[in-house]
Amino acid sequence: MNSILDEILLKYQTLSRTEKKVADYVINNSQHILNIHIKDLAHQVSVSVATVTRFCKKIGVRNFVEFKILLRDAVEETTESNEAIENVTQVYNSVIKSTHSVASVNDYELVSNWIQNAKRIHIYGIGSSGLSAEELKIRLTRMGYSVDTHTDSHAMIINASILTANDIVIAISSSGETKEVIDSVQIAKSKGAKIVSITNFSETNLANQSDIILYTVSVQHYRAKNFMNSQLSILICLDILSMMLLTTERANITYNQTLSTLETHKKI
Repeated sequence: MNSILDEILLKYQTLSRTEKKVADYVINNSQHILNIHIKDLAHQVSVSVATVTRFCKKIGVRNFVEFKILLRDAVEETTESNEAIENVTQVYNSVIKSTHSVASVNDYELVSNWIQNAKRIHIYGIGSSGLSAEELKIRLTRMGYSVDTHTDSHAMIINASILTANDIVIAISSSGETKEVIDSVQIAKSKGAKIVSITNFSETNLANQSDIILYTVSVQHYRAKNFMNSQLSILICLDILSMMLLTTERANITYNQTLSTLETHKKI
């Protein structure tokens, strides 16, 4: 079950501009507003009480009182440290826990089955998400799957135009609003390809085009701690998917063959 903080991140893109101000304040000050009054929160964020109430309903709670109860359950006491190692460790632990809360084993199993039965797998991603796309390609290739990665907008559109119902597209976009990826996914979907998205948010253009979504956790609220790894939650997602695929005999045997070949090559 998602914590209320996870739910805020999941629904973030559905919020209005003023509601996002409330969300940002809550995420960055969660430990300090457990006993705050709704009027005080509205004043702190410079929005109306009605906006706070709408925010609560948008994230699935009935009122502000219920929101505070759920927030109290979600907040864990942590000790801030000036040491970079301690701060990074805290962020990693938090992201791992949040990723676990939004992960659905049924969704991962379905994607795993689609990958195993696809004629070819196509991975789309731009920028940092393109790096994650290349990482997934390496993993799947070592398991014996036929994989293409496309990190250029023109290459994605060209690829999408020649897909069939036997193909699967895995689109990676933290925001779910990367135009190049969305345009290519729309074309791929029109050709009958299955669409899997790896993304932070529901109700985005990418999510709405997807047959199935593997949700990841936004790390945007960790930027105040100078945390730069925007792909951490996505990599955790890739780890889960990879481990699930390696439980199949075919993938496991092929992976060990490639591992053995690489080890032998190192000795030459």
